[in-house]
Amino acid sequence: MTAVAPYKEVSDIIKEEGGDILKLCYQCGLCTGACPWNLVRSFIVRRIMHQAQLGLVDFEDEDMWLCATCRACVERCPRGVEIIDIMRAMRRAIAEFSVAKVPDSLRIAIKNISGVGNPSGEPPENRADWAKDLGVKTYTKGTEILYFSCCVPAYDPQVTRVAQATANV
Repeated sequence: MTAVAPYKEVSDIIKEEGGDILKLCYQCGLCTGACPWNLVRSFIVRRIMHQAQLGLVDFEDEDMWLCATCRACVERCPRGVEIIDIMRAMRRAIAEFSVAKVPDSLRIAIKNISGVGNPSGEPPENRADWAKDLGVKTYTKGTEILYFSCCVPAYDPQVTRVAQATANV
């Protein structure tokens, strides 16, 4: 584990965006148990919240960048702590004050989104390729149902079958 240090600027941003509600966290751990990342790897939301309470952020820890902001932790929190707001505040502080490096994968995804409109950097004209053989109709005015597959199912071959199965329903 790396050392953590207080940064007044980071602390101020966390307090500003998380407000006094962060003080309500009593470290019960329900947030950690609710997090879907724990099905994949150890992801201790409670530890991150404790660091935020103390104004300490482990800038070498990439966990706060892994949070998908799904709100499962917020839904389980018995005290109503807006954990996602805290995570976003920590991310913003790190990026804003350049106190740590934003992960390369995130930098690349952001660059691709601003450049070609999707995180994988694929050509926009290939976006509908997943639906070629499914007979999916193109949108026209007056269409009642529209399925928008998003970028990941449209471009990632491992997830394309999700978009295809949904379109077949």
